[in-house]
Amino acid sequence: MKKVMLTSLTAVISSSILLSGCSSNSGSVASPEASSSASAASSKPVKIKVAYYSDETARATMGNIIKKFMETNKSITVEEIATDWQTHYDNLKVDLAAGQGPTVFLLDGPYIPQYSTEKTIQDLTTYTKDIKLDDYYGFDAIKTPQGKIFGVPQAIQVNALYYNKEMFDKAGVAYPNDNWTTDDVYQAAKKLTDKNSKQFGIGLPQHIRYGWYTVVRQFGGDMLNKERTKSTMVSDPKVKEAFEYMKKFWDESLTPGLKDQEGEISNKYYTWMSRKIVAMFYDNYARRLTNDKEGVKYDVAVVPKSPTGGVNYSAFVANTWVMNAKATEAEKQAGWEFMKYFLGEDAQKLNSTLAEGITANKKVAQAAIADHKGAPEHIKVFLDNMKYAGDLGDNVVWEEWMGAVDPIIKDYLSGKIDINKLLTEGDKAAQAVLDKAKK
Repeated sequence: MKKVMLTSLTAVISSSILLSGCSSNSGSVASPEASSSASAASSKPVKIKVAYYSDETARATMGNIIKKFMETNKSITVEEIATDWQTHYDNLKVDLAAGQGPTVFLLDGPYIPQYSTEKTIQDLTTYTKDIKLDDYYGFDAIKTPQGKIFGVPQAIQVNALYYNKEMFDKAGVAYPNDNWTTDDVYQAAKKLTDKNSKQFGIGLPQHIRYGWYTVVRQFGGDMLNKERTKSTMVSDPKVKEAFEYMKKFWDESLTPGLKDQEGEISNKYYTWMSRKIVAMFYDNYARRLTNDKEGVKYDVAVVPKSPTGGVNYSAFVANTWVMNAKATEAEKQAGWEFMKYFLGEDAQKLNSTLAEGITANKKVAQAAIADHKGAPEHIKVFLDNMKYAGDLGDNVVWEEWMGAVDPIIKDYLSGKIDINKLLTEGDKAAQAVLDKAKK
């Protein structure tokens, strides 16, 4: 997933971040409003707008899914709005703030708490009551703490440890396996770092998914409580342990530091693996695309855990179809018909051909992975990692929370402040944002 940060509908987008087996004719719309208008929607023509972001290859496939949907639902016309992610969110910012916008659109999972709280997106809990949610990846992840459902998974992003096989072979380092711990990562990074050729053992940037939050979760810690309402940077000892571990990589130049990022290496962390700057990198399913394009000989492994009570945490993000809460009832009915069709086997099989994410239907996704040819050899790791998957601290002020702690983490990793100041100042900054959300 190409991540996007959006603090509110009127906020400026930050471009620095990223982040039920029903057939096409099965299922029913359970919403009372939708049910009352179902027969009308099936007979009266209605036009809806469906907006998403993707690369050119994916647009052709998505366009085919939309075309087949309209062939099946002849009274519904879909205006397809396909753009890159930046344009997609720029458009949403303006259109939704004006009370307009597309009927159905893609939204990254971490933003669902915010958008649902702002009542920008439709509650789909009753719509989905007849869908076998366990047949799909993603529904559990996008449920609110109250158990409500505000979207339908379009594609799943889950992290793995990517590694450059040529670099490992040259350094005589054994490939990562399921028994690796964070200590093994550190020892391998020392052997894989070659300062003469500007090769780093691993990329551990000051970034929530590629770096600090992943490491904290590997150590069995978290920076927020379970309810995502209280900062635990001071109270959770694993947070300190994780940051001290990460700091070693920066101090020993085993990962590109700030000075390195100012030059040719740049701070485009997501390019480090495909540009052969780092030998290892924590990243999602979609990163295979750039690695393949650049001819990198690579594979993937389960994300290692700390040997001291850690977990094989894998960052999980569901790219999600959501519905505009301000759409008309006829548009909502038609929009739900599209979302329901997308969950059907025909559409899921087409969606599984895309390399940008794992399709939601478990049976279809597993078959697609089993039929995969080429790199990475151990692509099934992505499915195996589902049992270790966790969110990125998703909450109603997710981007603001992240924006509050990130510069403090940056100061710590670059040596400007010590660990105690990182934890106390980070905790204070995070809690201030979280408290604001309660008002």
